[in-house]
Amino acid sequence: MLRTERLVLDLPVETDVELVAHYCTDPLFRTYLTTPWPYTVEHARAFLVEYVPAAWRSGDELTWALRRGAGAPLLGVVGLRRGNEIGYWLGAEHRGEALMAEAVDAVCNWALAGGVGDAESVLWRANEGNLASAQVARAAGFRRTTPRIATVPGRDGRVLPAWHAERRAEPGPDAYASWEPVLGSAR
Repeated sequence: MLRTERLVLDLPVETDVELVAHYCTDPLFRTYLTTPWPYTVEHARAFLVEYVPAAWRSGDELTWALRRGAGAPLLGVVGLRRGNEIGYWLGAEHRGEALMAEAVDAVCNWALAGGVGDAESVLWRANEGNLASAQVARAAGFRRTTPRIATVPGRDGRVLPAWHAERRAEPGPDAYASWEPVLGSAR
């Protein structure tokens, strides 16, 4: 479990099924995420009952539920995959409060302080155009990068153009400015 000023990050559990199913029907998920589409209660149950526990055991992906307190309803999730790549989503009705940036910052701080061995950085990537995800990454101290191959896998197996970023324990002074080509300079 991780805690921030406003959040508790704990294990997503089966009682979160209805909320996960509800949140994952957001049309933005179809556009920007690789979750199944259309998303069903059965997908949510398989994610929470099968995938999350198995991925924690294997270390393939550590997934946290965002909650406003212990036992509170799920707001969204943050996952840290093997190789230290972070991914996240937040229910539409909880956006606009910088909750996800707070949660992503907490997971990055945990990972970079030895939570996953000797990680030197956490990586982020998202489909080009996913401005909300890019805004979270910028707010959480990620520096935008341009890898040789800037892609992300699509739901249907296609390779899509992507934005990439990296977060270190101490974000560099140019981290915020690195996003100007994508997000502009407004805070």
